[in-house]
Amino acid sequence: MRVTDLRLVRGWLHQPHVARWFLTACTIEDEIDELRHGVLGEEPTQVMLVLDGDRPVGWCQWYLCRDYPDHAVGVGADDDDVGIDYAIGEPALVGQGVGTALIGALVQHIKSQHADAGVIADPEAANVASRRVLEKNGFQLLDERSVASEPTPALMAIYRLPA
Repeated sequence: MRVTDLRLVRGWLHQPHVARWFLTACTIEDEIDELRHGVLGEEPTQVMLVLDGDRPVGWCQWYLCRDYPDHAVGVGADDDDVGIDYAIGEPALVGQGVGTALIGALVQHIKSQHADAGVIADPEAANVASRRVLEKNGFQLLDERSVASEPTPALMAIYRLPA
């Protein structure tokens, strides 16, 4: 992702199906600012634009859990685990298998660089669609609980794909 791509993310954050999960405890500006830090290399998070062919349809990011120790403890991550976040921004593509493909491709990308890493994801427990794409990709539910490092007090569904 490039800084100029953040305008796309800003538009997607205005979509109800994205805002519902990403803006529960923060603003669009907070989300864009956090992503900008990753894009500029000011944070150890790798931010990527998701393409369907040549068409941008969402974004994702991954990070070594050890780089965010409070979050790692909150989700019970192992030392070598990698955490992921993701969103399909285009409303017409929700429920069309794009999210499942995204998670598969993201895991493959991560494993090409960190072959022995487990992968952690922690969507809100109420986010059934996100949970479904994780389960379709072999992630296992570890727990449902609040995570202090998350911006919302909502229960999070903590999933892990073993190494």
